[in-house]
Amino acid sequence: MIKPQFFKIHQIVIDDHLSDLINKEGWNCHPKAVAYTEALVHGDVKAGIMHDCYDHVATILADDLNHVFEVGNIGPEDRIERINDRVRSLSVGDIIEDEDGNCSVVHNVGFTPLAQSFHRLLGVS
Repeated sequence: MIKPQFFKIHQIVIDDHLSDLINKEGWNCHPKAVAYTEALVHGDVKAGIMHDCYDHVATILADDLNHVFEVGNIGPEDRIERINDRVRSLSVGDIIEDEDGNCSVVHNVGFTPLAQSFHRLLGVS
């Protein structure tokens, strides 16, 4: 039997100010906007981590990564603690951190472990 655990969800959050700037100048207007598109379109999180763009936006109680993805997209809501009001459903480029500090990146199909060299930059010990 799998024991549920708490998983931290890290996402790049586009606030109103940056959204206005993107609408005015395009997606290349700011490092955070570029990092967002790289993560969301290509699953490449390097720029987002290097520019400190990721925020811990939610914590999800789940059994494993697939369950985290399911809960993060369709619920149930009582398994999600929202830390940021801009948290969105889980998508490509999001980072999931388990209770042991292991991080995985959401991809088009499945998950890829995040290189240990990025853990410190993400704030994971």
